[in-house]
Amino acid sequence: MTYKGTIETDYQGEFIKPCPGTPLHVCCGYQIINFARGCTLGCNYCILDCYFGQERPTVFSNRGDLYHEVESALRDSDRFIRYGTGEFTDSLLFEKDYPIYDRLIPLFANQDRAVLEIKTKTVNVQPLLEMKERENIIVSWSLNSDYIARKDEARAPSVGSRIEAARKVQERGFKLGFHFDPIIHHSGWKDGYGETIALLFSSIDPEKVVYISMGTLRFMPSMADRLKRAGTGLELGEFVRGIDGKSRYFRPLRTRIYREVLSRLEEHVDLSRVYLCMESPEVWRDVFGIDNMDSQKLKERLDEACYSRFDGLRRPPYR
Repeated sequence: MTYKGTIETDYQGEFIKPCPGTPLHVCCGYQIINFARGCTLGCNYCILDCYFGQERPTVFSNRGDLYHEVESALRDSDRFIRYGTGEFTDSLLFEKDYPIYDRLIPLFANQDRAVLEIKTKTVNVQPLLEMKERENIIVSWSLNSDYIARKDEARAPSVGSRIEAARKVQERGFKLGFHFDPIIHHSGWKDGYGETIALLFSSIDPEKVVYISMGTLRFMPSMADRLKRAGTGLELGEFVRGIDGKSRYFRPLRTRIYREVLSRLEEHVDLSRVYLCMESPEVWRDVFGIDNMDSQKLKERLDEACYSRFDGLRRPPYR
């Protein structure tokens, strides 16, 4: 698919930046490879609208500089790093017209202290299926209940289509990740998320899954009026302003949601591969029973998940 109106321009800053995280919340230590910004999938809850407004999606044209920066970072690193391309756009949204993975994936394939996560809601996986290199690559999908996918992710492929795309890349030898984020409280939510999880693990091999994240709905207060005008109903319910300034469900409700989804996931994967995205240490304790969770501990948790799924990675210390 060609996305009309996409802007292509040189990027003048650094392509690799740490995930901005959230103050006083637990962050996983992700490094973002910023190759584009903006999205055309139009998810009702998307926070990118707050960052970029109504400007057209932009793909950076000086991709040679991007590859050089990534290559240098991989060569010079003295620690294990998880990189990802899906923070400010969808990782595969523009791949047909503005390919990057034919150059990026080979840079990671022979690494022993880095992985690349390609995070998407699309089914644009054909370029990946044609790749010879697959090592140290995690292809991840954002999933939701079927109800939320149809109501609030209307321009994204269906949940079933995403899971089928995951099955295809798994069969080609890629490792997988999944992100239940944002989990949205709605009528029938328990059954809705349970059905998505059941469909997922009836289609893919859980041993190929590196990790799975959970995060509940959160949005900037400035988004509330837009959500109301759009008639989404997402702004309804009881929210509290978090220390990051975002509106979130009250902590007891978040805990209840996480525990329910976690109970469905642990039927298929060990809990060491499941984590909370941008949550407080208190919620980590409520959900996982882990005291004093912090960003370093979460980084180590996800690093260990990678070591256990990729044979070519070396554990620190490096010599």
